[in-house]
Amino acid sequence: MDIQFIELVWLITAFLFGLFTCFFGYRLFIVFVAAVGLIVGATAGYELGLLLGSEIAAFIIAVVLGLIGAWASVMGYYAFIFIIGGFAFAFLTAFIVGMTNDTVPMLLVIIVGLVGGFLSLWLQRIIIILATSAQGALASVFALFSIFSGGGISMYRALFYNFLSGEIPGKGGIWFYLSFLVWLMLFALGLWAQFSRGKEMYRRNRPVPA
Repeated sequence: MDIQFIELVWLITAFLFGLFTCFFGYRLFIVFVAAVGLIVGATAGYELGLLLGSEIAAFIIAVVLGLIGAWASVMGYYAFIFIIGGFAFAFLTAFIVGMTNDTVPMLLVIIVGLVGGFLSLWLQRIIIILATSAQGALASVFALFSIFSGGGISMYRALFYNFLSGEIPGKGGIWFYLSFLVWLMLFALGLWAQFSRGKEMYRRNRPVPA
């Protein structure tokens, strides 16, 4: 099987999963938790298999580690909330600091991420909606950029790393601002969809007065 085709399928899946997360992250959060574990495990397994020099081994290891990753994520539900909330705060900090500085202090990112993780456990619904909308939109934008640039999965990983390190906001350019506008639109639509859906669920479950 052609590696470029597999990477294209992976990126399209990442794009669709990002949209799904952006608009339905809180309502189906447990599915999101399992899916992230599946994707992370499968990606790690696939790359490990490629290091062994066999595409068949890469596929088999990807399936096995993907299933293990999904199971581990569900079992560690609250740890997952801590991690995703921490990453959301870390990404936001890196983006804001990267807009005004060439480098982002990693110690600051780590501290804010830890505080954000504990805050996420306390304000679960609000933080989960904010985090899933933001990160889902970001994943979709990065997947689109990787597809059209032809950079593949390596480009997708590099974008996340550069974003977290604060390098992407500092570069600017037409592609950065265009991508930022697309992300902002998806993020806003995701927030509106998730908070509106939450209100509908609240009204539907509210007891009827006698």
